[in-house]
Amino acid sequence: MVFSERYKDLIHTGDGMPTDNICGDIEFKVRTKIADVCLKFYEPTIIQPDRYNNFTENTSAIELAIDELSDIYGYRLFDLSNPMMEYMGQSPSQSIAAHPVPVIFDLIELQYKNLSDGEKEPFRKELNDIFNTFDIPWLLVDGRMIKIDAQQFECDLKAKALENMRLLKDANPIFQSAYIELMTAIEALEKTDYQSAINNAGKSYESVLKVTLSENKGNADKLTSQYMNNFLIVPETMGKSGFREKVLMSLPFIRNNSGADHGAGSTEVVITKSMAELAVNLAASLNTFLIEEYKNKESKEA
Repeated sequence: MVFSERYKDLIHTGDGMPTDNICGDIEFKVRTKIADVCLKFYEPTIIQPDRYNNFTENTSAIELAIDELSDIYGYRLFDLSNPMMEYMGQSPSQSIAAHPVPVIFDLIELQYKNLSDGEKEPFRKELNDIFNTFDIPWLLVDGRMIKIDAQQFECDLKAKALENMRLLKDANPIFQSAYIELMTAIEALEKTDYQSAINNAGKSYESVLKVTLSENKGNADKLTSQYMNNFLIVPETMGKSGFREKVLMSLPFIRNNSGADHGAGSTEVVITKSMAELAVNLAASLNTFLIEEYKNKESKEA
């Protein structure tokens, strides 16, 4: 499912100009720079359209992405080989940049999917460098466009947590669930599904706890107690019980009392955007803390 399909409730592409309630405004010159990266990583490839026929066809990662995108939309959005572009004084980059941002994000995700493994990381890095340079609150993470907050502190916080978890997930698949759950929480926040955002933030935190403790089950109360007793050393001035209750249990407290996990019962619980943002930011902070402690422990034991 590409970007515009995941966020279809926030993007209207019917009659008239598309209405985009999620991407935000990205200047044409920046969209052109993004398109430049897509064209730079066109990556030639050979495909066999018919599995029962040895006939092969020369194409590229970006052309395969355009073909898939055309199938999704029902018509061809880009024709990079159209000679009329040069006649009209329009470059291929400008042709791509002329489209709405959700379409460009769709292209990015599909092109990432069609790139070889060796090209995926430099493609992701160059695009994310552009987003960072121009203060655009988006990141390409594992082939999906993920929105990070416009607030720089929150942007850095979530970006660091996702990057740490991505690197660990690639090296150790046991972090896969925690990584996906945090991504899902961030996406739910942008979809204004605040209960889902809090729930997945809490699940991601519990998943990281389970990995660091080599446990397969257990709730936050049990896991944080086990973590404090067997893993973490804190200054005497803090005290183990105080650190666990006031710090490690802060996110589980929000999750357990917001109706996000087990339902609200007979009492209606209204979850605000700021409360959901707090939960997601706590997940990013706590996950980063646990991962840094985990890496320190691993390096000492190596």
